[in-house]
Amino acid sequence: MKSTISFDLVSPEKLLFIDEVSMIIVPGKDGDIGVLPGHSKLLSSLRSGRVMIYGEGRKFIQSYFVSGGFVEINPEKCIVLAEEVNEMSSLDKNEIETELNQLEHMSDDSSKNKYLVSKARIDALNATHYKNI
Repeated sequence: MKSTISFDLVSPEKLLFIDEVSMIIVPGKDGDIGVLPGHSKLLSSLRSGRVMIYGEGRKFIQSYFVSGGFVEINPEKCIVLAEEVNEMSSLDKNEIETELNQLEHMSDDSSKNKYLVSKARIDALNATHYKNI
């Protein structure tokens, strides 16, 4: 059996990542989904959270934050179609906390959604699970 799976990470603006990897963890709607070569077919919506990418020997390669979207998985390929994507290293915790404070007191639906995405960004920045597998 092949030891890698093809992975594409796509935002509305561009293709952010395309390569052969050994494992991907994506934030599925009902929980995190670990994707390995040979994974059964699956289509799922995504919640806001981290996409973790691992190379040979389950060595951590890169992490992205997605604010929702879809994942399509088959035994040879995994494609994440994300609404919005940020490289985790580009997120500024202080800036996000300031945004959270401003959004906290707004009551319209758009502000509530932005608040939930910003809260998920903070949670992703504070999380330490999945770094070493």
